Amino acid sequence: MEAFKCERCGAPLEVSPETIVAVCHYCGFPNHITGNLKTEDMFLVPSLSKGQIAEAFWRNVERDFDLRRIKNSIQIIEIEGHYAPYWVGEVHVEGRVDYTVIEEECETYTDSRGGTRTRCRTVEKHYSDYVDETLNLIGSARRQVESFGVTDIVRHYSKTRPKEKRLLDLDESQWEKLKLEVLNTEMDEEQARLMMREDAIDVIRNRYSAKADRIDRFEVKANEPRNIRLLLLPMWTVYYKFENSIFHAVFAGWDGKRVASTEPMTALRRVEYLGGVALGILIGAVGGAYGANSGAFALTGITIGLGSVLSGYFGLKVLEGQRVERGG
Repeated sequence: MEAFKCERCGAPLEVSPETIVAVCHYCGFPNHITGNLKTEDMFLVPSLSKGQIAEAFWRNVERDFDLRRIKNSIQIIEIEGHYAPYWVGEVHVEGRVDYTVIEEECETYTDSRGGTRTRCRTVEKHYSDYVDETLNLIGSARRQVESFGVTDIVRHYSKTRPKEKRLLDLDESQWEKLKLEVLNTEMDEEQARLMMREDAIDVIRNRYSAKADRIDRFEVKANEPRNIRLLLLPMWTVYYKFENSIFHAVFAGWDGKRVASTEPMTALRRVEYLGGVALGILIGAVGGAYGANSGAFALTGITIGLGSVLSGYFGLKVLEGQRVERGG
């Protein structure tokens, strides 16, 4: 493979066949390798230091109901940080959506004896909306399968919108304070534009799928994306040990917010989950017996099904031996 060197400082670059742009680890200069990409449109969200992330981890331990009880038995094994590339831009969507919602209509009336009664019926209601809005989108510039916490980092970025710095405006001394490993960019701007238009349509379609029982007509188009830029987001992972198991917590590098983590299951939490298993079994047994004795076979099926779902859900939690937490 051809050896690539930084255009600014001459340092060797780590490049793979899929690399679009390589950021020099020594000076932070973005080197265009191949594909359609403008380095002047590359931005970076500055990261906290490794020490600040460690402090954020211990603050999170103190706030967590379960973790603070085992704090003295927790040991940090490793802290890793990197910048991951994302394409960010705006897409204007417009068009029409016709959809159907099944609703229940109730009316109150007076019967022949003068009593008040309520009568309900199920009806289909048809709606037609005109869509005309601009969506702010962000998508990974890498082709690999997303790792744990990536979706949570993106969601947190969309909520906080941290300040960005243009990569070309950073000198070597500024980069020295901010630098982390930079994951290679593997999708160029042309691919990003296509991805964003498809994502914009999916956002609108999913929105109506969530609130409609049936979509009758979907004629929405996405215009060409605007204000496209490549953004490097800092993500930190803290690996920690409790007893004989390793767990990890993912933090947003710009504000130290824990966005996702795996946590040990304490004895108290295990008792709660076992209680959930027992409750599910009890619901299924009692409800099933009552329904069978009273001839309400529909009730029998519903209670047994509900009990099975509850006991199965909490049973899996017990077997996992760890919890997954989202948010801080």
